[in-house]
Amino acid sequence: MKTRVIYISIPGNMILKITVLILFVFCVGGDSYGQETESLGWLFWSHEQKLSNKWQLSSDIQLRSSNNFKSAEVLLLRPGIGYKITGEQTATAGYTFFGRWDAETGIKSYEPEHRIFEQYEIRHQIKKMEVNHRVRLEQRFLDQNVFAQRLRYYVQGKFPFQVDSTFEKGIYASVQNEIFLNVQNKADVNQSFFDQNRAYLGFGFKFNDQYDLALGYMLLYLVKEKINNRSHIIQLSLKTSL
Repeated sequence: MKTRVIYISIPGNMILKITVLILFVFCVGGDSYGQETESLGWLFWSHEQKLSNKWQLSSDIQLRSSNNFKSAEVLLLRPGIGYKITGEQTATAGYTFFGRWDAETGIKSYEPEHRIFEQYEIRHQIKKMEVNHRVRLEQRFLDQNVFAQRLRYYVQGKFPFQVDSTFEKGIYASVQNEIFLNVQNKADVNQSFFDQNRAYLGFGFKFNDQYDLALGYMLLYLVKEKINNRSHIIQLSLKTSL
């Protein structure tokens, strides 16, 4: 018996159109809703370590600044273990530590959050463009014994500048979007099913299949109980795979 794997992908031109539309809506229409705005910097390192033809370890490390780049405010650690269903599809499970340091009346307060996550990822190509889809379900353990679940959908397209049929090295443009939905216990999070959206445009350089460096702009729109938040983020990211 042959096993068929079926998945639905979004065309590459749709990735660009959707992300640009989201950026336009939140940038142009944001002020009319009285949102808070801030400017942040994110440093991001993502690594995949091959264990065998089927198994791999993954890790994400992210350091985020406070408003106007004054100081480091958030540390995120996300180790996981993944199983390759096919060459294009991977299922991963892992743990996330999210620690935030907030300045309140001159005293630094520490707010940790622990998460367990399960995700399914598809990577494929449309002509020269590399496309990545990811669905992630998170079980969140917040302060005051609050438990919630959040669903995330991420899509990214990498557009190489070179004209060759294969993209092994060189400069590329990257466009991506990720939407966050509160699927359980939204009342103790922000009272909203829609949690946040992250739209990104940037440029990167692929050194080879093991090393990839990118710099770009991200617009983060976050729903809060009283007033929503819009963050302008400069992100420098390094991706490694060994």
